[in-house]
Amino acid sequence: MLYIGNFSYNDDSDSKDNYCLMPCVVEADGPEEAMEKFASHFQEIRRGSDLLDGAHEIYLDSLAELEGAPSEPVICQWQKIVPAMDGLCSITSALPVVDEGDDFANAYAWGEDDDDEDEHAHYDDLDDLDEDDMSETEPFLLF
Repeated sequence: MLYIGNFSYNDDSDSKDNYCLMPCVVEADGPEEAMEKFASHFQEIRRGSDLLDGAHEIYLDSLAELEGAPSEPVICQWQKIVPAMDGLCSITSALPVVDEGDDFANAYAWGEDDDDEDEHAHYDDLDDLDEDDMSETEPFLLF
């Protein structure tokens, strides 16, 4: 499976309000393996370059799972960044135009779901996504 992780962070080395978006793709057997690969990759980048110097908390905005490379374009994430009282706010939707009956793509959220079953909540329908819950999740990775 292909996994597209849409990550974000505030660059603390910049004094102005900012929001860095960082999509990343990997092939893995499942979402847990994909998350491990993403975390390892970000740690390697942190050690080997200055790209993530200002990143102290990296958030996973969405994780899209594709059975393979699609023959038609697929929007994996839609995101809007707007001013808020305490800085910038992000509104995100994973796979915003994928129909409910499509079996080639799934979306996952990072953090606890209402049932406390699994770290990665599965959504069969985009109407089940709660952007407020997604925006208040714990960081995916701390430096």
